[in-house]
Amino acid sequence: FFSFSFTMAEETAPVTTTETTETTKEESPVEAAAEATNEPVAAPQREGNTISVSLQRSPVFYANLTKRFLHGGESEVKLTGLGDATTTVVGATEILKRQEGMVTVTKVETSLSERGQARLMVVVTKGPKFDELDVDPANKEGKEDEEAEAEAPREAAADGAEA
Repeated sequence: FFSFSFTMAEETAPVTTTETTETTKEESPVEAAAEATNEPVAAPQREGNTISVSLQRSPVFYANLTKRFLHGGESEVKLTGLGDATTTVVGATEILKRQEGMVTVTKVETSLSERGQARLMVVVTKGPKFDELDVDPANKEGKEDEEAEAEAPREAAADGAEA
């Protein structure tokens, strides 16, 4: 026969160690300066009168958007485009310029982006005939409804006279 002998080892509770490791995050110089002065970091703000043009929409869309900005109280509107979108900027500006007196182009600026892409910025202001030529796009529908309501009684009166 075989004889086995077992010795029970003293049970010990498992030892758990918790290490706190701080992850080192590289801070930008702006964040480091803000942390040193205890001021919050603000994201770069875009001016409220700047329209960033893309290839996703037509020049007509951006021309109407520019009109809406000018009706909204902006004295000037900046249309900016990068790369192939520069043609859309030119198209929107030409649409506005064709309506003589609608807008005045006050500044055209070309430059290169950090990646070497062409950048175009066109600044337009209200032209001398801006208010005469264009109805506020936001109120355009309302005026058409008023005209339709004004014509309805005339048509009803004309129908009554014929009968």
